[in-house]
Amino acid sequence: MRLILRIVSLLSLLGLILPSFLFLIGQVTDLDKVKWYMVIATIVWFVTATPVMWKEKKA
Repeated sequence: MRLILRIVSLLSLLGLILPSFLFLIGQVTDLDKVKWYMVIATIVWFVTATPVMWKEKKA
């Protein structure tokens, strides 16, 4: 389960970087769509990265 969450959180970080880079080089011209993609990727990252960062106490 943690492996799946790590993969999804890393993909969401890529989803944060890629739209802004594409807008910077001029491949995407609609700034509103870029903002929405980044908001969604941010929410997904917070949801998936939070459980991964918790450490379980070992006995």
